[in-house]
Amino acid sequence: MNNLIASPSGLLELLTALPSTPDNTVPPILFLHGAYCSASCYKAFLPLFASRGIAAYALSLRGHGASWKASWFTIMFLTTLDQFRDDVECAIAHIKERHTRMPVLVGHSFGGGVLQYLLCSKAVRVPGLVLIAAAPLTGGGKDIMANWQRVEAPGGYPWPWSPRSQLDTVEQVRNAFFSPECPGEVIEAWLRESKTQYESARAGLSVLWPFGTAQGVLSALDGLPETGRKVLCISGERDLLVTTKIVRANADAYRAADNGENVITEAPISTSGHHLMLDIARDECASVIINWLKGLAV
Repeated sequence: MNNLIASPSGLLELLTALPSTPDNTVPPILFLHGAYCSASCYKAFLPLFASRGIAAYALSLRGHGASWKASWFTIMFLTTLDQFRDDVECAIAHIKERHTRMPVLVGHSFGGGVLQYLLCSKAVRVPGLVLIAAAPLTGGGKDIMANWQRVEAPGGYPWPWSPRSQLDTVEQVRNAFFSPECPGEVIEAWLRESKTQYESARAGLSVLWPFGTAQGVLSALDGLPETGRKVLCISGERDLLVTTKIVRANADAYRAADNGENVITEAPISTSGHHLMLDIARDECASVIINWLKGLAV
């Protein structure tokens, strides 16, 4: 179900999948997309959670999907990480009002950076955090930008002014975000339904450099009911952008800050590229998150 929720600046798209038989032991869950994406990238993902009794939501940040849009100049140069953070807070409030409990937060790529920044910078407490191929707390700017160029232009850019956003064809998108085996229709659907034309350069630059601390994030997490689990870090071993090495370093930072509580879980998925919620390992990725939420082995 596609809803529009109110925020101080405009309407925000919130996709919803509610279970017919809720599992009241598990909190609701809120998914956040990455750069150049929207909530639609979770369209096939949400029902997998609802079918297991979990209320699932996916937000489109301002300027993405069916959420309100500003001018090109405002999107590119005036939209800040703080504003994206405020959009997430509106979605959290909407979910808490309907379920009387705070959701677990799940962020992919840049969206994972937004969520980590939110938990470090605002007085928000949630049960847990799932990071899917997420921007690390250190920003990882140099490594991620080098990885992006390697994917987009393996031989280097012909000229300094050559385009830096070559994501227009199925093969270009496959090479950047998906495994070679991913069906073309999945990628075509991403191009048609999820891809966002413009992205905030200002907000994007904010997560290329350190933007939070592991201790700051952990202090905002109450832990899942019964297990106390706090952070799940998922990587795709075929991800060429946010590599398993980058995800592992971020997980290690959380482990170093958890005071020996053993509340950090790391889960590499061998067959997937960067867009784990859409690639051929989609069901495996969902199962990892569901098992983590339900206190099962990951």
